[in-house]
This record gives sequence, C-alpha cells and structure tokens, in this order.
Amino acid sequence: MTLAMRTGGGMAAPPPPVVALRQVGRTFEGPPEVEVLKGIDLAVAAGDYLSIVGPSGSGKSTLLHLLGLLDRPSVGTYHLDGIDTGALDDRDRTALRGSRIGFVFQAFHLLATRTAHENVMLAELYRGSDRVERAERATVALERVGLGHRMGAFPDTLSGGERQRVAIARALVGQPSLLLADEPTGNLDSENSESILALFDELHDAGLTLVVITHDETVSRRAGRTIRIVDGRIAGAL
Repeated sequence: MTLAMRTGGGMAAPPPPVVALRQVGRTFEGPPEVEVLKGIDLAVAAGDYLSIVGPSGSGKSTLLHLLGLLDRPSVGTYHLDGIDTGALDDRDRTALRGSRIGFVFQAFHLLATRTAHENVMLAELYRGSDRVERAERATVALERVGLGHRMGAFPDTLSGGERQRVAIARALVGQPSLLLADEPTGNLDSENSESILALFDELHDAGLTLVVITHDETVSRRAGRTIRIVDGRIAGAL
C-alpha cells in the first residue's frame, strides 16, 4: 500500500503537455486539393527542446502555423497547455496565442524607425498594460538576451545576431510557455548563429519550451530531440 493510499491522499495529476496534437491533418482546397499534413501525433512536454526537420515542401511551415494558432487543422485536435484550441473562436485564439506563444522568424521583422527597446515594447501594446509596465518588461527581456546595453539602438546599427536577439526578446516579453522558431539562424553567419543557439540553450536550461523548425543539422543537433517530416507525415525521430 502506498503512502498516498494509507493517508487517504492522492497523487497529483501530471501537468498536461504544452503541445498535444492528435491525428492532425491540414488540407488546402483546390483545385487541386492538397493534403499537406496527414495524421500528425505530437506531444511536447514543458521544458522540451524539439527540432523539426524535413525537405522543402514536407509540411514543416504548415505545422508551425498550426502550432502557433495562425491556422486551424482540417481534422484532428490541438491542445495547448491543456486547452482545446479547436473549441475557441478567433478572438479567444488570438488571446491565447498572445499569452502563451512567442515567435522567432528567419526575417527579424523589426521596425526600422523604432529602437530595439521600442520594438520589444510593441509586442505588449495590445495586452492592456500601461506604458511604464511595457517599458519595464521590455528592459527585462532585452537584458535577458544580453542586449541591455543596446536598448536605444536602431535596427540598422545592429548586427544580424543582435537583431535576432531583439526579435527573441520581443518573443519573450510576454513570458510565453512555448517559443516557436522558424529557421532562426537562416540569415546569420556562423559566429552569430552560434551565439543565437547558445542563447536558446540558456533559455531551455531556464525551463522554456522550444520548438525549432530548421533544415540546418547544426541547429537540429542542439535540440533535446528531433523529428523528421516527410510528405506531410512524421517519419520518425532522429
């Protein structure tokens, strides 16, 4: 008899995975109709570091859009932090995305006429916080990625690696439970790429859940686990 049984207590239920896809498919209407994803089963636990690899046209970007609530599955279910995203209307999906998911893309998508600090603050504009709170959170995020000394710099005065760090700070400012990165080193040289991967290592070590889509083996090897997508299906773990 266990201690929990002897004392009349129960074991605490484990937390749900951050990401849980069950038999997810995505078909785009034609003509001709194109089935891009087929029968995707995927679970990502809190604190996981997952890379997704596959050839061009395999469905990686479509999967990223589904994970980021930028698109909906045609079939199957997607639970994010235990929430059935298929049951949400567009407004609630937008709110969930803004509160739980951070995005990092190959193109940095920084506003050229705004400083690094202002670019990060803009991510908080629609969360209802006042300007002072947004400024404080942006400062913390930039310091977290090692750019506390470059807050007043404009994007055209930053290196590629620094611009990507600003983009990562912008993704982190809302304290997401999931960070999605799409080819995050695609526009960077080897030195800056290593710097960004080292930052991802630090974020993972601090408990952040990361999912990185990449074609670069150097990037995928840094993850705790890797899955490969071929012709819209998960072909296996690497």
